[in-house]
Amino acid sequence: SSSSSSSCCGYRVFPAAAAVATNSPNFSSHRPLLLPPASSSYHTRFRRLALRCCTRRNATTSTADVTSPLTTRRGGGGTREEGQAAVRGRRGRRLDEGDDECVPSAEDASITVRTLYQNGDPLGRKELGKCVVRWICRGMRAMASDLASAELHGEHPVEDEVRRRLGLVTAVGLTATGGLAFVIQAQPYLYAVPMPKGLEALCFKACTHYPTLFDHFQRELRDVLHQLQRQGLIPDWRATHSWKLLKEFASSAQHRAVVRKVPQSKPVHSGLGMDLDKARVIQGKIDDFVNRMSELLRIERDAELEFTQEELNAVPVPGENSDSSKPIEYIVSHGQAQQEQCDTICNLIAISSSTGLGGMHLVLFRVEGNHRLPPTTLSPGDMVCVRTCDSRGAGATSSMQGFINNLREDGCSITVALESRHGDPTFSRLFGKTVRIDRIHGLADALTYERNCEALMLLQKNGLHKKNPSIAVVATLFGDKGDVKWLEQNHVVEWGPAEVDGLTESGRYDDSQLKAISLGLNKKCPVLVIQGPPGTGKTRMLKELITLAVEQGERVLVTAPTNAAVDNMVERLSETEVSVVRVGNPARILSSVASKSLGEIVNDKLSTFKKEFERKKADLRKDLRHCLKDDSLAAGIRQLLKQLGKSLKKKEKETIKEVLSGAQVVLSTNTGAADPLIRRLETFDLVVIDEAGQAIEPSCWIPILQGKRCILAGDQCQLAPVIFSREALEGGLGISLLERASAMHEGTLATKLTIQYRMNDAIASWASREMYGGSLTSSPTVATHRLVDSPFVKATWITQYPLLLLDTRMPYGSLSIGCEEHLDPAGTGSFFNEGEADIVVQHVFSLTNSGLYFLFFA
Repeated sequence: SSSSSSSCCGYRVFPAAAAVATNSPNFSSHRPLLLPPASSSYHTRFRRLALRCCTRRNATTSTADVTSPLTTRRGGGGTREEGQAAVRGRRGRRLDEGDDECVPSAEDASITVRTLYQNGDPLGRKELGKCVVRWICRGMRAMASDLASAELHGEHPVEDEVRRRLGLVTAVGLTATGGLAFVIQAQPYLYAVPMPKGLEALCFKACTHYPTLFDHFQRELRDVLHQLQRQGLIPDWRATHSWKLLKEFASSAQHRAVVRKVPQSKPVHSGLGMDLDKARVIQGKIDDFVNRMSELLRIERDAELEFTQEELNAVPVPGENSDSSKPIEYIVSHGQAQQEQCDTICNLIAISSSTGLGGMHLVLFRVEGNHRLPPTTLSPGDMVCVRTCDSRGAGATSSMQGFINNLREDGCSITVALESRHGDPTFSRLFGKTVRIDRIHGLADALTYERNCEALMLLQKNGLHKKNPSIAVVATLFGDKGDVKWLEQNHVVEWGPAEVDGLTESGRYDDSQLKAISLGLNKKCPVLVIQGPPGTGKTRMLKELITLAVEQGERVLVTAPTNAAVDNMVERLSETEVSVVRVGNPARILSSVASKSLGEIVNDKLSTFKKEFERKKADLRKDLRHCLKDDSLAAGIRQLLKQLGKSLKKKEKETIKEVLSGAQVVLSTNTGAADPLIRRLETFDLVVIDEAGQAIEPSCWIPILQGKRCILAGDQCQLAPVIFSREALEGGLGISLLERASAMHEGTLATKLTIQYRMNDAIASWASREMYGGSLTSSPTVATHRLVDSPFVKATWITQYPLLLLDTRMPYGSLSIGCEEHLDPAGTGSFFNEGEADIVVQHVFSLTNSGLYFLFFA
């Protein structure tokens, strides 16, 4: 037959009479064939290997079990020597005519392939490896060359042959069509190529995977036809019948049903299920929000710096290479006259510094000459400005913000906690020079500004990231009504109340409070807004909600815009058995809740360790004094002292981590939640922001991004965020997240407490009518209560009326003498009225004379 063969595309072309096993459906008896060399027995080899790969008695073998039959192919059971001998015997033995009796039929082989047939996405090098992919390419190239030969000779209509090869029609001797028929047609070509050694299991997996075979066949057919075109054998490879029919079949429903199923939209998060189109719309809203808020924060920052400049009577110092992103330094020029007002301490010297919890720099100052501190009204927690000065107390240098940490009992020293950055030159300039400390009522805080900007960047970058725990919160607060309805229909969120056992029967809470608690405990409610008008028991309700959330296994982060609001919540939670930790500057934490602060808890746990540390440190220092002349020994002791100090810091870090990780509730301010001590903790299950109506929205995103869901509690009808810049206020910075979320999605996110327990109904009805649309009602316990009903209070016309209006206008409309409003000369934009202040003082004196205790006033 070699004399009658010809070459085409690297393969030998044989006459039809040279083909063997003509009963196989892979060959045609009336045309030349393009086959690999030495192919006379590869049909038999295919059927033999296919049958060995899947035994007849277990025709339902899965693809995961193909390794065992292939192991049998290489020797089966028995010893290793017996298996190797069997393999050597098979390799050295030629197939003769008598062996056809043991070879299964084409139908038997097709049954084997039928059991292992697979669909899905095509497998590539990552799943199969380079060697197996190369093996598939060689087999599919042989099949493509065989089909191209029919196209080249054109002795009969090629459509029928192509359709048969692609499985569009039932092949002779088979009942399979479509992808399965194509896989069966491809087997002889694949098994004619030697398998890579040791990769037989992957080869068999690939040779029964229809999408993988079809992709490679399509690629190889294109290459073969393109090569024939370059050789001038065909005019245009794209116009060939085989390529047209192949592309037609590739776009058919029959083919698409079993290969490469492209999803309609890729989900962003497996739990959220938000598709890409919706995610892009929400991401666009987030981008617009972040850009707008970043600009408003910058405007507000400039206004705060201007106010600080007026507060300190300072002028900005322009640098040669000024950067708008960095805080502006100020030259402050004050005389020593302020020391007479007890708000300033001059002529101080920095003695030492240490690092406190949270990275605060604690600097110890003493008066020059070991004198006592002058009389001062400064106390722990006061905000101060620290800067160098000359001998007369006049300062002319950049300032630093800090807080009074403590005043020593010796009366000669004072400790200030400075929020300084690493490598800050201002901090280093404090040492070796005379320093003064001034109490200030407000100073532009660079740290707060930076943390707000950082929260916006995290929101923009990770808001819709699949690993963001608060993705449902972000999608709810930036999605439209349709998105939220879609989430609800797909059971991603659930706005209904949760079951609360025992609360209804206790009678301690009214219906509106029970509804708020139930909604807050629903783990599928990502955002909840609780509006609590004055006297409605909002703080008491939040305490119960947090306690119940802890009982159901949730870790809670509680924040508020002010330290006072945080400490108030700490006091309430301290009455329960919940494990509470207050994180923040110790100097700004009330003494009544100091025992719950992180610093106090850590110090208590380290008390024994620190005593042992001080004892070892004293012994080492004593030894060091006795061996100063021995340099090598002294160096060793110094190294031990250094290691001892490192052991203390390491123990402190471990204790801090242990305390915070074991806390059921962690409390801090909104910006304090950006402290690395909190951010390094595991994700919180619930974030509660109290007095959220007083916080700007960027600060709320600091704690929100650290939890899976959030509760915003407050009242947008009471105090709003403090904004210095009118431009920032008009731009929307004064709109709190609580106010924005309350109006979203037709009020779906919000609930309101409707019964107040604080004031007479004459007072509450006015507030209800003017501020709450008449929805606020009074509890019967306080609806008719008056001052005269209190014990030891005299009955006078003042104590008998629940509501008095003190009008400062005369009958003809003119103001009373001295009751005119005046603008604050300090430039704060505020007004004051000394006449009205005098009237209030007189009214308070009248109440105290009636027997009312002064602590009852607010």
